[in-house]
Amino acid sequence: MLVKLDNKLSKIFSDKKSGSTDILIELHEHLQKEQKIIQLFPEIIDLAKTQLRTFHNVQIYLNEMKSSIKRDKNLDAFFKKYDKIFLNPFNSLYEKSKKILYKYSSFITLSNSRTVFEIFCGLKNDIPDLNVIVSESRPKNEGRLLAKKLAQVNIPTQIITEAMIYESVKKIDAALVGSDYILKNGAVINKVGCSILAATCHVLKKPFYVIARKDKFSKSNNFNQKEMPPEEIWRHHPKNIRIRNFYFEKIDKKLITKIISD
Repeated sequence: MLVKLDNKLSKIFSDKKSGSTDILIELHEHLQKEQKIIQLFPEIIDLAKTQLRTFHNVQIYLNEMKSSIKRDKNLDAFFKKYDKIFLNPFNSLYEKSKKILYKYSSFITLSNSRTVFEIFCGLKNDIPDLNVIVSESRPKNEGRLLAKKLAQVNIPTQIITEAMIYESVKKIDAALVGSDYILKNGAVINKVGCSILAATCHVLKKPFYVIARKDKFSKSNNFNQKEMPPEEIWRHHPKNIRIRNFYFEKIDKKLITKIISD
């Protein structure tokens, strides 16, 4: 059964395009269906913690699940708690964000964030001329997924490469990005390219906002970059050329206009 479950989990573990909130909700729904093998959950939790170690909110969820199993010997209360959290996870965040963002109509963002998507969907009702530029976020190009979702809900959307950020920032009112997690010192960890976007906004005097649910806040200042396969950038590169491939980077606090949270 564990092997079968691992096969199902492999899609979650290998997902390099979805944001951390989407991955967490998918993991929650999957494990909830598998409660019949709760005796295997400690092993599954340890595996998930290793495979999804870059997602701070997932780590919090898994740690709480592990504690709940030890304390209650079941996960009924744990799953009910998170069902409630995931029922309307963005309502409170949107109410906070619209008070700040309603005065802008054109935005730039980067990568694929469920939180950013939900906020833009809400703003669409309050900002009739809302339009969004999405930087595609190489090497996995997950920004294309966000661009598709925005276009499907009829939000005028453009997609650009990170090399086009400077000229694009000239044309927008504000930048809005999500976060993988937020360090204790106020720096934000998010997809590579966000620091370029933040620095460009700083130079061009455009606001740079980060939107994050409260489970993204860390009590630590630790950030360890994980180097990813070089073949994702250049599959058949010459042997004497070193390829550097990182998914996440630190955005300095001084470049952030405001972190919006629930």
